[in-house]
Amino acid sequence: MRSDMIKKGDHQAPARSLLHATGALKQPTDMNKPFVAICNSYIDIVPGHVHLRELGDIAKEAIREAGAIPFEFNTIGVDDGIAMGHIGMRYSLPSREIIADAAETVINAHWFDGVFYIPNCDKITPGMLLASVRTNVPAIFCSGGPMKAGLSSQGKALTLSSMFEAVGAFKDGSISKDEFLDHGTKCLPYLWFLFRNVHS
Repeated sequence: MRSDMIKKGDHQAPARSLLHATGALKQPTDMNKPFVAICNSYIDIVPGHVHLRELGDIAKEAIREAGAIPFEFNTIGVDDGIAMGHIGMRYSLPSREIIADAAETVINAHWFDGVFYIPNCDKITPGMLLASVRTNVPAIFCSGGPMKAGLSSQGKALTLSSMFEAVGAFKDGSISKDEFLDHGTKCLPYLWFLFRNVHS
């Protein structure tokens, strides 16, 4: 196993002490099991990622049930919709490389035997794919899933694109302020949808 590099031999006694200190090793035989990284992109500021902490917990249980030892770490994430229209957008594309570099660093520095990636969104997923190619370690990708459309008070389907359109419609007087505000709060009902799907 790749992970033998950090856990086998007398010279790795300090590394074994540090591994025990994580609390992830529940019994002495755990040191002989494969070590699997969970590369999660959970972050509170990105609505498509707020549920990924729970997915990470589910992945940990499944990896342990499969006979391996899970170790989770997180990457950064930039929400293009929030970063758009100001200096924040300068950080969107570079974030992909930061994610790739960070994941590669953790995976290779700790000699993981496998990686379970939990990406979402359009810079995070490619960043993790780049890390997977660079590290050449067996990997599984489990996306956090899509964000479904919401419904306006009139029953009209609303997406983030609808919100961008609503900005123009409000400016030219096509919709009222109440309709504009209604669109803003109902176009992305992410919490109820994402958490419902995590538990179903």
